[in-house]
Amino acid sequence: MNARLVFLGTGAAIPIYRGLPCLALKADSTIYLIDVGEGCQHRLFKTGLSPLKVRTIFITHGHGDHFLGLFGLIQTMNLLERNSVLNIVAPEPLSTLICKALESMMGRVGFEVKVNASRIGEVYKDEYIEVTPYPVCHTIEAHGYLIKLASKTISYTGDTAPCETVREYSRKASILVHEATFTSEYATEAWKQGHSTARDAALTASEAGVELLVLTHLSSRYKDDHVLLADAYRFFKRTITARDYMTLIL
Repeated sequence: MNARLVFLGTGAAIPIYRGLPCLALKADSTIYLIDVGEGCQHRLFKTGLSPLKVRTIFITHGHGDHFLGLFGLIQTMNLLERNSVLNIVAPEPLSTLICKALESMMGRVGFEVKVNASRIGEVYKDEYIEVTPYPVCHTIEAHGYLIKLASKTISYTGDTAPCETVREYSRKASILVHEATFTSEYATEAWKQGHSTARDAALTASEAGVELLVLTHLSSRYKDDHVLLADAYRFFKRTITARDYMTLIL
């Protein structure tokens, strides 16, 4: 199996220097998306990834920068005459909101969309991947996703303050994709907003014993991401900062 991660959007809240959260996992010709911030479909096209190849979309939570690209993407899929089922997995009440929005679109959408509420520990599985939602520590209900494929394990946190469940579910993961909204000088602000610093992410990676830490969801106050890398590197050396369109071969 040929597999890769493509970071389509690595910013937080306001897309000034980076796109909004969206990560593509490509396994052979099948694509899975984790979060779908605004601009996601444009970035899919720019990287040569077809919306028609997207099988399942996993959404971490109901803050707009993580899901508001969904409906435009569905419209584009329809214009391209998609005919295969699209699966969407998201926590409640976001899954309920998506269902209601789709009800008003369904007369104009020519393919089936299945929306499932993600439940802690309930596994999504197909021939390529096995995905387990886990709880994180944010201001609303939010789920991280533990993704297993072949010999690799990827933990994606979405938005979270420092959280014991992230450490538990990410233990010995091949890759931990962890939010790092601020540097540690803004720790109080980060925690109040349900976010982590780069230092927090590094400590989690160290304690979980992961192989590689990837920092993402970086605040627009940082035009230069080296300060975030420096904040993490002191505590976990095997760290990189995600950049839009960055690809990791799995």
